[in-house]
Amino acid sequence: MGRNWWVLPLLLAVMIIGLLRPGEVEAQSPNVAFDPLLLERSVRSGDSLSYTISIQNEDRFDPITLEAVACDIAEDINGTYHLVPAGTNQFSLADWIAIEPQVVTIPPASERAVNVTIKVPRGVSGGRYGAVALSPKESAAYSPGEAAQAPFKFRMASFIELQIVGGTTRKEAFISNASVLPSSEVPVVRQRVGDGAIVYTAELTNVGNIHVIARGSLLIQTEEGRTVARYPMGGGRGLILPEGTVALRSVTGPNLPPGKYRAKTIIDYGGRRPAVADIAFVVTESRVEGKAEDARPLSRLVVEPDELEVKARAGSFSSSIIELANRGEEPIEINSRILPLVFSIRGEFLPEEERGEAPEWVQLSPADFTIEPGRTKRVRLSMRPPKDADGGYYYDIIFRSTSEEATIESGANVLLFVGSEVIKKGQLGITSIKREEEVAIVDALFTNEGNYHLHMSAEFVLRRVFPQYEEEETGRIVPRQTETIALISLPMDTSPILPGTSRVLSFQIPAALELGEYEMAIRADYGGEEPAITGLIFSIEGSNGADG
Repeated sequence: MGRNWWVLPLLLAVMIIGLLRPGEVEAQSPNVAFDPLLLERSVRSGDSLSYTISIQNEDRFDPITLEAVACDIAEDINGTYHLVPAGTNQFSLADWIAIEPQVVTIPPASERAVNVTIKVPRGVSGGRYGAVALSPKESAAYSPGEAAQAPFKFRMASFIELQIVGGTTRKEAFISNASVLPSSEVPVVRQRVGDGAIVYTAELTNVGNIHVIARGSLLIQTEEGRTVARYPMGGGRGLILPEGTVALRSVTGPNLPPGKYRAKTIIDYGGRRPAVADIAFVVTESRVEGKAEDARPLSRLVVEPDELEVKARAGSFSSSIIELANRGEEPIEINSRILPLVFSIRGEFLPEEERGEAPEWVQLSPADFTIEPGRTKRVRLSMRPPKDADGGYYYDIIFRSTSEEATIESGANVLLFVGSEVIKKGQLGITSIKREEEVAIVDALFTNEGNYHLHMSAEFVLRRVFPQYEEEETGRIVPRQTETIALISLPMDTSPILPGTSRVLSFQIPAALELGEYEMAIRADYGGEEPAITGLIFSIEGSNGADG
């Protein structure tokens, strides 16, 4: 049945380039281009950075005078950026910006530059955001041909996203709303697909101190738990600013048979665990009925720590505390469950039905309880591994809160090591190279061959090789040299790689390489005595094919 559906991911506009303000008159827009539209940087507190905005006046007859000012940015529910006055957002960097010149006149068919310097104060951390907005200077003179009408009021913006490294970064997000509605009730979707579709929506709210990249998936199941289909969920760029809420959506065809269903949304945003919400909905012959968009927000549950590392001796008793906080406005009833912790080859949690049961010597007390708004609850995790236990044991504590609106889910990973000798050993190998029209995709597999869980980061490098040769005129031997073509780094994986399991790594490189010899290398750092490294030497020949 699922194969007959169609899916339309909503890739909504991300940034506002021209913005009219109330009372301003619309006329023909000046023909102006500029670059860059977006600046993304990682910096340390106390550092400064500079960049140049290039502005091109493409009008062949009239000059234009522009004024540059620092602004804040706000993000709407569709992931679109809007310019707002400096100082509006507590994560603003507008006060750090110096602009030179602030007013620039660009002759016809000419280009000018505006220099921007950002000085990051010491002691700050997380993310900071803003923009340099360009608009016509109010007092600027315009050509006689424009004098009879009010000039077009517009603003262009070069957006800035800074990640400040070296400080405390907190990634925390939750699903604040979820719904299943016919497209006729979602105007932003209706204008694209009409009235006959089903719209699945999950709104993710970022309450951390840095932006997150949200990638969602939708699992549709019958009331009995049978899986019907799985689809991606998206919205905007997927980037959500601190204090922002963005709707991730999937839109499918209307041919779901009448009945009762559940829509489970799983949103990975870079935290250790994804945000999960489960909502019931009903399909009848005439409509779809799910949670209304104006219903009260979903429960907000925070679990600390979300990953618990414990070392114990076989046969001994160990005890740890997990704290749950209700940061919503309604009481929440919690039911807990302990399962084996199992990940897919891509680091995703396997479905619960594929994991089996946890042993009786792992227990949580209390297992079921209520948390009032603004209050916390401490629960005790106790473990007594058997006398013959040795090595790593891994469990997933799942906390669920079910209300009339939906079921929300959070939890904690438990990483237990029993024994005295920790062995950290990893093996890395290239498994495939797939060439597409413009890029080649290199897949590698990292395998944990030790007895302890590993967190891994990886780096990929592609180099052009210039073999050793002898100069004809001088007879001098020129040694072998290399030139770096691509360098890609992957951050530390948020989900651990358990003993005896593997994790796939994928890298994308240019496919249109010049003729010659190349080498690629992949390095994985995982906390062992030495990194895992693998590589491959290949050549691009006249047919533009790759020979390993």
